[in-house]
Amino acid sequence: MKNINYIKIVTLSILFSMAVTSCNRDFPNPNNPTEEVVLNSKAGLFALSVGINQYYTTNTLRLAYEAPGITTRELGVTNTFLNVTEPALGGGELTGESGAIINPWVALLRTKGMAEALLANIDNVTLSDGTRSSLIAFASFYKAITLGFLVQMYEQAPINNAADGHAQFSDRAVVLAECIALLENGRNEINANGVSDDFKSKVLGSDMDLLNSINAYLSRYNLLAGNYNEAIASADAVLNSANQAPSVFVFDANNVNPIWDRTANSSQLDPQTNFGLVGAYIPEPGDGRVDFYLGADAGFALADYGAQPLSAIKGFFESSTSAIPVYLKGEMLLNKAEAYARLNDLPKAVIELNKVRTKKNDPLGVNADLAPWGGNASNQADVLEEIYKNRCIELFITGMRLEDSRRFHPNYPTAGSATNERNRNFYPYPTLERENNPIHQMILAFNFIHVI
Repeated sequence: MKNINYIKIVTLSILFSMAVTSCNRDFPNPNNPTEEVVLNSKAGLFALSVGINQYYTTNTLRLAYEAPGITTRELGVTNTFLNVTEPALGGGELTGESGAIINPWVALLRTKGMAEALLANIDNVTLSDGTRSSLIAFASFYKAITLGFLVQMYEQAPINNAADGHAQFSDRAVVLAECIALLENGRNEINANGVSDDFKSKVLGSDMDLLNSINAYLSRYNLLAGNYNEAIASADAVLNSANQAPSVFVFDANNVNPIWDRTANSSQLDPQTNFGLVGAYIPEPGDGRVDFYLGADAGFALADYGAQPLSAIKGFFESSTSAIPVYLKGEMLLNKAEAYARLNDLPKAVIELNKVRTKKNDPLGVNADLAPWGGNASNQADVLEEIYKNRCIELFITGMRLEDSRRFHPNYPTAGSATNERNRNFYPYPTLERENNPIHQMILAFNFIHVI
């Protein structure tokens, strides 16, 4: 996406006023334009759009991927910093005071608040139909995906930020329904008026197909909500799109790939060998996704945090400027496979599963290049287990494994061995939220720890 020189002015001028639901930290700066000025011009709305993307890609994305990656053993700990060791221990060791929990909460709410500000002010400016629809779709997309990550990590989430700190929380089903409604609205706007050339050139660039991205996340959230036919239809909209070019978040020397920065460029985390999978979930010999994502041996995680063998990181995180996908084709195929399996249409589920296993021409190079699955195609449990295994491999470090683990294995024990599939079900709410949001102090207190 494009980089506009005044992004920082725009972003900083609204960031703190939209930061978290329970805090009002708007510190005026006489050198910055007011929020009122910024949000009443097309240039300001465009700059805010670029700022949303920049803040999400360089900050929020890492935090949405990292904690679940540590919790589910995708990533091994190589440093004693609390922000990585506490989620590695999990259970009661991970409290609301942990930066590993506070940081993603705040970053997701900040990004969501910026998207809400954009949505709230679009009609303040006279715009062409295409530009107006583009802004609505873009803001709806970012609000939906930040809400989605919140509800994947925390048991409840505020749909709307509140400047007075009195944000109402909603349960998982309501939040997922809102994610779907936002994305459907964005899709409808684009279908009605398209994406304007002005918005493409000044905000989106050539890196992201907004309609495909919206449909990809519609497939994801419909799957999580149990809307299986809708999940299939949205995945098909992506897979059958006339534009099959990958949609990616791009980085440069000034805005580096944040996962690379925490792994290859630091001494804090490295991928676990075999994606942290054990037993029957270990990748088959010859699975091309192993060499795509994982490099040479990189020693072992610290003894107190599992001592698992580690590998160098590759794939979408190999260099400071490696692009990170907005979505993967493999997820769309696996969403279809799972939806068909849960509808008990096992023949169609296996067809989609085998498209992933035998894939050789993935647009981003994620190719298993394996033989078709040889398991019991008439057994729903066996089919779902193979789908889960492939999701763990195909969707490595996408923030999805914690959600997938809970969905496929709801009764899996979370305490005990450092090789457990996950060590939490949900994360505790940050203490700052529990103490400062008066509406939900009692609710949040009761939901503080989520460990089976």
